[in-house]
Amino acid sequence: MLTLGIALASLLVTREEAQAAPCGRVRFVAVYDSHGLTAFGDRLDGWLLAQKEAEVESYTLGGASTEWLITAKVSLRGYHYHSCDKAPILARARLPERKLRAPAIDELLAPPGTYEKQVVLVGLGSNMPGEPSLQAGNVEQTIRRIKSHPNTVCVWIGPPSMRKWSPAFGDKVYAMLRAGIKAAEDDPKAPPACHLVDSRKLSSYPDGGDGWHYGFFPAGIEAATKWADGVTGEVEKILRTGTPAQATLAKNEGNTQHPPFWTKSR
Repeated sequence: MLTLGIALASLLVTREEAQAAPCGRVRFVAVYDSHGLTAFGDRLDGWLLAQKEAEVESYTLGGASTEWLITAKVSLRGYHYHSCDKAPILARARLPERKLRAPAIDELLAPPGTYEKQVVLVGLGSNMPGEPSLQAGNVEQTIRRIKSHPNTVCVWIGPPSMRKWSPAFGDKVYAMLRAGIKAAEDDPKAPPACHLVDSRKLSSYPDGGDGWHYGFFPAGIEAATKWADGVTGEVEKILRTGTPAQATLAKNEGNTQHPPFWTKSR
């Protein structure tokens, strides 16, 4: 019986290790709020999955605000996708309601040496409980935790244009995001602690909808797709020219056996 127990324990460990094993050279992690429940999430996840030798894990957390990766709150409308599971991405329009806990940074990111690089896309900031300036500390803490993982690139995707937000309020939110990023930078000569994508410049809220989400109506889907394409263009630019590991990227460009990880496989 003892021998059988040891064998079963060994088998369980092997299965757990296999499940946790990388399925790509570069790990992309995306965390969305309710905007990820629209065609925006579909489009961005699809682009990440199309990158050469990429492993993709995304969390969509309806209602999430800037502190959720610190406090691990539970969303009543969540969706989790991991490319290592070999399952297709579910269309956001058909997602069932599901409770999902927000992951902590250490759950999102693997130990050093597991991947060639890890890229974290944080799409939080549309939900503002209270004065926007009060959220800067949450942004700083989140970025500092991401920074603690070597060879990791942080990209913060700011909120898009929304009819329910005045331009002045949008300016406050982006000022808060910039302040949080700045506070996380210990060396002014170093690359940015996190790259901020201003989605207002890449999006235009369509006629109709709730004034907040780019919903599943023709104009909403078109606007969400256009916004996502703008974001992916910015992310690709950051990975080509603005990451801390510039030398690594240049080296990969000259390696014919391992093409740059941002090259689309189709």
